[in-house]
Amino acid sequence: MLLAAVSGASLLLSQASAQQKRWAAIDPNHEASSPVVWADSEVQVRQRAIEACKRSSKTCASEPALTEEMDDVFAVMCCTQPRQGCAASVAATRQNALKVVQKIFADAGYSGCSLRHYISAGTGKKM
Repeated sequence: MLLAAVSGASLLLSQASAQQKRWAAIDPNHEASSPVVWADSEVQVRQRAIEACKRSSKTCASEPALTEEMDDVFAVMCCTQPRQGCAASVAATRQNALKVVQKIFADAGYSGCSLRHYISAGTGKKM
């Protein structure tokens, strides 16, 4: 009887761990050098992304793109007019991530934009 109770508790703990979400984020900078970071919560991953960017750059956006979906893709883009600016967006596909970041800049009146790279949310590797 005790063995069944212990086994059931282990099963419940395993299921809870499997359901816990992992978050990924990137805070873009002018050098397009920020890493992807991960955490267990949205608040924590946002803070980690900002801190990671500040360790390598003084030009951080302090507005990380973030996701709970490890299959998602980050698109990092920088523009030159009316001033230097970089942003990142995230979506399920490269095309959708690119469309979102292009819209961010178009809506803000930027031009002279170029895609710097795509990054996997799950691995942090450039694609």
